[in-house]
Amino acid sequence: MSLTQIDIDNLLKGPAQNRYDHFIKTALQEQKVWALYDDNWAMSGTAEGKMVFPLWPDKVFAELCASGEWANYKAVALALEEVRDNLLPQLQEKDILPGIFFTLEDGSVEVEMEELIEALQSTQ
Repeated sequence: MSLTQIDIDNLLKGPAQNRYDHFIKTALQEQKVWALYDDNWAMSGTAEGKMVFPLWPDKVFAELCASGEWANYKAVALALEEVRDNLLPQLQEKDILPGIFFTLEDGSVEVEMEELIEALQSTQ
């Protein structure tokens, strides 16, 4: 899926629900999501101290977050099947939250793990 700068700006400035919807739609279409990696996976945290594993629908959004402490991180594509069947259950076991469509300004879209796994099993 090719995004224009206007599309990117609208998604970044729009409501969290639009970012979540775009994440699910794109993940299902492309059969992949994106994360940041540099010796370890990029992780964030909540104000309450819970760990968050950021995931993005498109490489461009992951790369936009590769700054500051993540400046050396590179966007890495993860197969949707691997994420859904292995990564998300492992995160759930470790009490790590999925960070859907993380942005530097707004953080992640909050979603329950079961809801996310179910949404990623949907068919188009």
